[in-house]
Amino acid sequence: MSKEQPKSTEQKKKCGIIMPIAANDEYPNDHWKDVLQILIESIEQTDFEPRLVSDDVAIGLIHDRIVTNIYNDEIVVCDVSSKNPNVMFELGLRLAFDKPTIIIKDEKTGYSFDTGVIEHISYPSSLRFSQIMEFKKELAKRITATYEKSQKEPNYSPFLKSFGKTIIPATIGKTEIPEGKFILEQLETLRQDVRMLRIEKVNNLNYRPALNDKTKHSFIYNLIARYDKEGIDITNNDIFNFIRRETLSNGLDISVRDFKTAMEDYLNDMNRHGNK
Repeated sequence: MSKEQPKSTEQKKKCGIIMPIAANDEYPNDHWKDVLQILIESIEQTDFEPRLVSDDVAIGLIHDRIVTNIYNDEIVVCDVSSKNPNVMFELGLRLAFDKPTIIIKDEKTGYSFDTGVIEHISYPSSLRFSQIMEFKKELAKRITATYEKSQKEPNYSPFLKSFGKTIIPATIGKTEIPEGKFILEQLETLRQDVRMLRIEKVNNLNYRPALNDKTKHSFIYNLIARYDKEGIDITNNDIFNFIRRETLSNGLDISVRDFKTAMEDYLNDMNRHGNK
């Protein structure tokens, strides 16, 4: 009589998935279900087990579950297509932990302000079979390579290194910081970035002038005015890069000189009206 083989007790490493779930008018019905299946099939080609970061066999608060999985999963794939605010917030949490992260997006979605420094893997929003097959292969290869790199390099930093080595990744101390307090602290830290992302999306959807040399100055001027009214620090050194991405998404490239001219005119106008 043959002996039964012992079952392996070793658990697979987790690859978390952050992506839009709810349907919206910009995509066909069941689009995100199809994207999720594509990601699962790609991840299953690796040594990782795929799961949405909101999934957990344990019963508990969904916020606690999401934050814990975002922190603990060995690697995370985040789909920023459509720039869903919840997705961008969860991505912000993962980047604050400075752990292995792969960002993907469809060709309809532009690059965002801070995360633009991280390489994105693109896929067709049409989910065309031949192109999706290539995407799945590339994603599986990138997952394995990214995780191996994170294990080999002692000072591995996918995101925070862009701002300097003085920034220390966030950690979760289960016995020291209550989950609710942790979420509130992270929310406050990322509030400004989320606000800027939302402004960017609204501008892309609602502000589409016929961009050419004649409208360049007024377009930049209006962007500066909008950010200023929203409470964003327009004197920040990174504001030019943010506005340049905005104009690129509208089919127009600008120079530093274009930006400075519009900024000087706006500040002069504010000073003439007694506002700074």
